[in-house]
Amino acid sequence: MMFKRLEVENFGPFKGKLCINLDVRSASNDSKPLVIIGGKNGTGKTTLFEAIKICLYGRFFKGKKLSSKAYAKYINQKFYRYVDGKPAQQASVAVEFDYAKLGHVNNYFVRRSWRRLSSQFVEELRIEQNGKVLEDIDDDQWQDFLMELLPPRISKFFFFDGEHIQKLAKERNENEYILTSINSLLGIDIVERLQSDIKIYASRKTKAISSKIEPKIQEYEKRKKLLENRLNDTLEKQELLKKKIDQIQMAIEDQEIKIAMEGGSFASKREKLKAQKKSIDEEIENIKDQIRDFCSNLLPFAYAPDLCHALSKRLVEEEREQQKFAAISFLNWTLDEFMQDIELSSLWDSLRISPEDRSKVVRIILEELKNKIELTNNSCKEIVHPLSSIERDEMLKWIESALNDVPLRLMQLSSRLEKLVRTRQRIEKFLFSVPSDDVMHPLIRRLGELHEKIGKYQEKLCSLEEKERQIRNELSHVTRELKKSIEEKIKNENIKERLALVEKAQNALEEYLTALREEKVSEFSQNFLQCFNLLFNKKHFIQKVNVDPLTFNVNLVDCDGVLIPANTLSAGERQIYAVSLCWALARSSGRPIPFIIDTPLGRLDEEHRRNIVERFFSNASHQVIIFSTDTEIDAAAFDVLKKYVSKAYLLQYDEIQKTSRIKEGYFENREVLPVYEFQ
Repeated sequence: MMFKRLEVENFGPFKGKLCINLDVRSASNDSKPLVIIGGKNGTGKTTLFEAIKICLYGRFFKGKKLSSKAYAKYINQKFYRYVDGKPAQQASVAVEFDYAKLGHVNNYFVRRSWRRLSSQFVEELRIEQNGKVLEDIDDDQWQDFLMELLPPRISKFFFFDGEHIQKLAKERNENEYILTSINSLLGIDIVERLQSDIKIYASRKTKAISSKIEPKIQEYEKRKKLLENRLNDTLEKQELLKKKIDQIQMAIEDQEIKIAMEGGSFASKREKLKAQKKSIDEEIENIKDQIRDFCSNLLPFAYAPDLCHALSKRLVEEEREQQKFAAISFLNWTLDEFMQDIELSSLWDSLRISPEDRSKVVRIILEELKNKIELTNNSCKEIVHPLSSIERDEMLKWIESALNDVPLRLMQLSSRLEKLVRTRQRIEKFLFSVPSDDVMHPLIRRLGELHEKIGKYQEKLCSLEEKERQIRNELSHVTRELKKSIEEKIKNENIKERLALVEKAQNALEEYLTALREEKVSEFSQNFLQCFNLLFNKKHFIQKVNVDPLTFNVNLVDCDGVLIPANTLSAGERQIYAVSLCWALARSSGRPIPFIIDTPLGRLDEEHRRNIVERFFSNASHQVIIFSTDTEIDAAAFDVLKKYVSKAYLLQYDEIQKTSRIKEGYFENREVLPVYEFQ
């Protein structure tokens, strides 16, 4: 396989159409397998790297099928945005490549394009074979055709993501990665399908065995078949409904576009009023919340003003009574002492009164004062609200607020609420009214019909989905019971010769799978040893690589026969280890497919970086496309690779036009400070 051309249009940071020649073949037949595309971070290198995968695999470009929502979100983000922030209305990615099969070379051109429709987009896939549209296969099978040419399960070995290598080097779970990779190379799914077919064959042969449980099995099989037919019928109806819903949704969007185009200011005003209604609804709820707060606080007191006035008056009177009580208590406490002081006071010196008369006068005054105090004490009213002065003042403030502030604020809120409700009614009347315009009327009526129709279909779809769930539950139960019955039948009957052969076939298949896995593991071990020693800075340090065919744990053995655990390697050595791992898996696939490498070099030391540049890039495949920054492949490294470079490009971002551009060459005009020298 050989990539010849990559095209992107209005994709990522690329405005308009960008075409990159990737063909490494020349008339002189020189061995120059490298295509280097340089650029600083943010210029679109990873976008181009992903564009190739998206073009070939669509929703499967990440190795597994993305949901419609996730894929739509990703593609929407990839539409080029102009300086004013508006997205392009169409975008596309395309690749041209040669593919050899059974000695015959075909040329393919694949374009995947997207056309915006409102907030969504329509995707279109086009495949040309040798300059003509592919006609041997129906267009709805084109994606399957591409995935047969280059299966996604092995593409991960050739789309070489440097960040993935660093992650693999850090996480140290390479045995799981090797396991899934070896299974992908072997096509374990094919073997599992064969095992499933053998089980079906065994089930059919089991039916020939007569037993008492046969009628029960037949009944379960009959029910199972009936349920499967019902399930398939339900799924077909669901699929049909989904297609209709999608069609109606597109029709709704087209209709809304027509209304916007035909209606002009009407459509604009309608959307504006919708937003205004939403704002009014929020303000109405806010006012209602405030009124509810009043209801749970002082508002009830505002409806009883006479009681509030009476309570206020009572609180003031009780305050005076408490003051009287305090004064009487003080007088009672100080009266005797006060009278003694008066009797001995020098006040009497200026008066000619005998001591006996003085005492008599004091007693008379004392009696009179006590009578007055007693009389005052008897006239005091009962204290109903024994409050402190602070509490009484607070309660008086609440009464004042309930009598004055609350009614005023409630009146303001009610008035505002009434105005908002009237305004909302006017807006709703406008929104629900049908314009008299002869052009707008049928358009809006048609839009309403479409909404009503899609609503009915969605209700039917929900009903079918619930029906599907019920059928699946019943089918699961019947399948379990059928399995139990068959197991009971086989257990109670002598296994016939053909069933014994089936068991032998299953065992042979397991043995074959084990042998096949061991063979592929052995091949991988040899490839890994060669790749690792080629890239490692310690020559002949590793003499052997052992890979456990069951656990897929990797053990390195040095020249002295000592096991070296992979987790004892340094960070840089772990990256070399991870690169060797992926390179060995690619070799073991046996497919001559180009290597496409993004962010090729991590934090490697000088010698390991040199080995990657000198030995890996030029030997990885017959065509190697590298996306790199000038710090990963600097001038010194590029000088070493130059003899292997067929094409070199540089991506540059235009800050004014907000787009990336490409030119031939690789950072030639930059002054490079050599970090290391190459031998």
